[in-house]
Amino acid sequence: MYSDRDAALEQAGTMAMKLGEAFCVVSGRKNGVLIYRIYPLEGFGLPSGGTLEEVVHPRVQRRDVEPPEKISTNGF
Repeated sequence: MYSDRDAALEQAGTMAMKLGEAFCVVSGRKNGVLIYRIYPLEGFGLPSGGTLEEVVHPRVQRRDVEPPEKISTNGF
């Protein structure tokens, strides 16, 4: 949780670069105080009462490594 929007955006940018995936900054109120939270974009669902502030994308997207081809051991 962050009380400052800029701090939340900075942390979301750091996490996006580190993990290679997009993150969302969402604002909401807790006990009458405006707070910001960071959620990964993959599988994202907006929490009730939350407002999507911004989506931070990494400069370089993470690539999923494909498994090597299975090589048959029967000579073919």
